[in-house]
Amino acid sequence: MFRIRKVLILVLPLVVVIGLVSGSLSASTPPLSERVLGNPDAPVTMIEYASLTCDHCKRFHLEVLPRLKETYIDTGKVKLVYRHFPFDQVAMTAAILTECVPRLRFFGLLEVLNRSHDGWAHSPDPKAGLAQIGLLAGVSRPAFEACLADEKLSTAIAEEMRAGQQRHNVNSTPTFIIGDTVLRGFRSYEEMAKAIDKAGGR
Repeated sequence: MFRIRKVLILVLPLVVVIGLVSGSLSASTPPLSERVLGNPDAPVTMIEYASLTCDHCKRFHLEVLPRLKETYIDTGKVKLVYRHFPFDQVAMTAAILTECVPRLRFFGLLEVLNRSHDGWAHSPDPKAGLAQIGLLAGVSRPAFEACLADEKLSTAIAEEMRAGQQRHNVNSTPTFIIGDTVLRGFRSYEEMAKAIDKAGGR
C-alpha cells in the first residue's frame, strides 16, 4: 500500500513534475466519464481508487476481483466504479493510456496492464512498454502521444485524484469505498465480501 503524508502536496506538483500538464488544475476541467464494471443499477456501489504502479492494486485485480466479479458483480448485486489515483509519472502515463480507448474496452485494458505489470512498470522504459500494450489495444503510437499531450485529459485525471482525497480522504492505494465502509490497502475476498454484505449486497 502506497502512503503519502499529505496528498495535497502531491496532487498539484505531480502534474508539473511529470510534464503532462502545464496549466493549473481548474474547476472548469471536464470530469472523466465513470468507468463502471457491472450493472449500473446495482444496489451496491464499490468505488476503487487505484494507481497502476501499485503492487497491492495489481494483487486485488488479479487475485480478488475475479471472485468478486463472479459472486457479486456478474450477478447484478454490485457495480465497481474505478477511479484513478496515480502516485507517479509512470502511473499517470498508464492511466492516460486507459483513457485512450473506448469505455467498453477500459476494463479489458486494465486487466492486461495488471497482468503485464511487472514487465512495463519496472522496465527501463515504461512508456515504450505501455505504447506496445496500447498497440495491442488498438491505440496507435501517434494516438498515444496525442493522449499524452492532451492537457485536459491529464488535468482531469489529476482532478479525479484530488476529488478522492477531498471527498473520501484517500491517501493510499488501493482504497475502497463500499457504503459507509472504507477499506485501505490489499484486502482478502472475505474482507471485501463482508463489507459488501453489510452494504446490502447479499
